Amino acid sequence: MKLRDITAKTDAELATLISSLRADLAQAAVDSRTKEIKDVKQIGRLKKAVSRALTVANERQIARMEATE
Repeated sequence: MKLRDITAKTDAELATLISSLRADLAQAAVDSRTKEIKDVKQIGRLKKAVSRALTVANERQIARMEATE
């Protein structure tokens, strides 16, 4: 998922995306251990997508905190 796609989402959509990506990552990890995964690079892509989404969420939270000060 591209950064511009993530930044275009609202806070609620972003929270949903993060939980969905984490669930997908957990499932991919299980599939990897049971040799059911076909694309092993998928795990790395999911990790990067989760970290991008968390970064955007944290940036927004910091911006909100600074705006209230």
